[in-house]
Amino acid sequence: MLTITNQSDYGILFLSYLLDKKYYVPLSELIKNTNLPKRFIARISAALAKHNIVKSKEGKFGGYQLTADLKKISLFEYLRIFEHDIALTKCVDASFNCPYDSICLHKNYLRHKLNRIVVKELKKTYLSEVVNG
Repeated sequence: MLTITNQSDYGILFLSYLLDKKYYVPLSELIKNTNLPKRFIARISAALAKHNIVKSKEGKFGGYQLTADLKKISLFEYLRIFEHDIALTKCVDASFNCPYDSICLHKNYLRHKLNRIVVKELKKTYLSEVVNG
């Protein structure tokens, strides 16, 4: 079920911090200035680097810098990095055995139409819109 986790949320904060920086930002600077939890940030930054949204550089002048154009990455693509499921309800998953399936009159709407609407909107929304507020 779609719930924006701390990883997704902190990742957006991480990207927001990097937005106007023209240098490699060390995680220590980011943590000091944002108070984001150290244990999450290393994992988040690694995932964002793996998906080529940021690049990393080791060493004394190392850190992280944006590489991707956030105007070209949809919110859907971004959320797929951290969220395993972009479904609004459990019943969208074919393996979910709902005890109310036989009496549920709204399951088709939830399973198909509503979920499609949300995914379509997530695909139309770009990360730059979210990061810039």
